[in-house]
Amino acid sequence: MKRNERFEEAVESASDRLDRLEANDAPPRITAGEDYIVRIFPYFVISCLIVWMAGLVYIEDRSFSKMIEVLCLSFTLCFALLGIPCSQMMMRGALSGWRITILAIILTVALYCFSPFTGVAYFAEAIHDLVGFVGIELTGIADAVIGFLGTFCVILFTSIGVTTVISCYLRRYIPDVIATMNEHAEAGVRGKAERFFMIPDIVDVQEVVLEQPEKLHRFDVSSMLSITLYLFVMGLLVSSYLFVNPLFLQVMSWKTMFAITLMLSMFTPALILPWQIFRSIGAKARTEAHRDYYLWHGAKSRLFTTFFALGAFMMMFVLSVYLGNDVGTIINNYLSFLVPLLATSLMYGMLYANNFEIGDRESIYYRYVTKYRAPDRRRKDDGSDAE
Repeated sequence: MKRNERFEEAVESASDRLDRLEANDAPPRITAGEDYIVRIFPYFVISCLIVWMAGLVYIEDRSFSKMIEVLCLSFTLCFALLGIPCSQMMMRGALSGWRITILAIILTVALYCFSPFTGVAYFAEAIHDLVGFVGIELTGIADAVIGFLGTFCVILFTSIGVTTVISCYLRRYIPDVIATMNEHAEAGVRGKAERFFMIPDIVDVQEVVLEQPEKLHRFDVSSMLSITLYLFVMGLLVSSYLFVNPLFLQVMSWKTMFAITLMLSMFTPALILPWQIFRSIGAKARTEAHRDYYLWHGAKSRLFTTFFALGAFMMMFVLSVYLGNDVGTIINNYLSFLVPLLATSLMYGMLYANNFEIGDRESIYYRYVTKYRAPDRRRKDDGSDAE
């Protein structure tokens, strides 16, 4: 009996492989590391908060703005530590790992060269304080080298850590979101997902489908530029609420605002990459209309409420000037932040397009097809749905 069962399992496995080859498919990219990261991430967040509270004990200034700065720094450094092991499990891209490393070095050099204009090399100063906390005093060349290496590690490994976590969550939950929308389409109801993607109420969704991923063996420059651009724009919108907010201009120093905004820019991919992957997988709602409705259009519209953001920016800008804040100072703050923001945006764009996007696209597609579409096809082949 056991031999027969093993023989049947081997035949089924071979049959599945032949079906994939016939359909020009590839096996899904599923690793134990992805599930492990999703499981431990809540505990990782708790660890970041513990590091934050420990940092509050160390500092003397416990103002609200300083507490927020230390909170952002704690998450940034913890994600950098997480990025070290994650760098060993991420997918190899069209560009070698050395090229990504060289890019991180170039961006670190650019930040150092630009620091005289801002008057602060923030990550280098933070690392100097951390080293001083354990009783090691660095001066001269040693201080500069350690500061440079620390900034490089933050630029590279924080980006890897943040992108890996986002990628794991996208692979795990997007197939479920698509399946839920198909269940709603069959039942003729509207749910949170449909409202989030801003599908018009007058449109009757018949089904949501994914485009089969293409076999790309080259670096997707257009995707990299798109991600970089949207991260840059989102960073500008986020920074607007700090640099031109009259309240923050009065209660926060320039260094604190710069530090908070710089570290927040390290986490804006959590807002951009989800709708970017919907664009990459070609998720679309088929309706009775002649044209399909691509979900990423709705997600982007939901995220970028451009006119509202622009109106809020102009309102706060005028209010700041009215309350006596110097226009030149506000503009200088903005310009000083552009280079660090561009550096982090470019790092994320290059990293995701090279090492994550193809894997995410294939994993989401095959998980969805295997988990939800394959049972439907088997029922149809068995004739169980026939009336």
